[in-house]
Amino acid sequence: MEKILVTTDQSANSKAAIRFAIKLAKQRQAELVILHVYHLLKPFKWTAEAFDQYIVQFREKTIEELSSFIVEIYKAIEEPEITYQLALVSNVDVVDGIRDYASKHSCDYVCISTRGAGTLTKIFGTHTAKLISSSAVPVLCIPSSYHLKELKHILYASDMTDYENELKKVVDFAKPLGASVAMMHISYPYEFAFDKELAEATLQKKASYPVSLLTPKRDINHALLEDMDQAIKASKPSLLVLFTHQSRSMFEKLFFPSNAEEYSFYGKIPLLTFNKSEESK
Repeated sequence: MEKILVTTDQSANSKAAIRFAIKLAKQRQAELVILHVYHLLKPFKWTAEAFDQYIVQFREKTIEELSSFIVEIYKAIEEPEITYQLALVSNVDVVDGIRDYASKHSCDYVCISTRGAGTLTKIFGTHTAKLISSSAVPVLCIPSSYHLKELKHILYASDMTDYENELKKVVDFAKPLGASVAMMHISYPYEFAFDKELAEATLQKKASYPVSLLTPKRDINHALLEDMDQAIKASKPSLLVLFTHQSRSMFEKLFFPSNAEEYSFYGKIPLLTFNKSEESK
């Protein structure tokens, strides 16, 4: 059975990811784990015994608060409670705590809220950006202002370097949801123009799933992100999929260009990222 991990700091911003994860776990018949990472500093004058007792009390209180927090979310989306596991992890670094838990407990997806519209730093804050760039487990980034919608159409942005293996992962995510899949490659003027119908037939055969192909033209007078933004506007996906590298990646080039600007899809649709360095399963 798949396992979906969703993180929370008990803030209002984190509710969007929990709502999304609840629905996704139900659709995929997956286990749901709700994770809270904390770090406590031992006061200098406290004994080890006193601090250990404080940790126990802190965890008990936090579990009680988290349980109430989650119950309210279930009520708000009128969703009968599905079984979930509540996990508390102590780690000085939140992202390390998330990543280590996901790896040790064989999680299939990590779901985290981003902080909504605004600057790139606000949308892809330190935790989200670090998690995307370092996690071997696929990461789902859910805008904090996102309202639950049916995932009907998934757009996979490809650089064509390993599209067969990548497409299989996209289809594995889309199939249980019954969502349509489109593969988008922004083509440069010097690239070979291929027959769209033949290419789509080939993709569908390789993926064993209906896949449409989008090949918007690259406008060298625009930033790549601007071309991508226009293509996303036209496709209107429910979710965008990107594959990233640990090094200077497509993600970094798209979301942290030197002349970073705001584009309309930022903070509006969920983003699913896979790490290109992850071995094909």
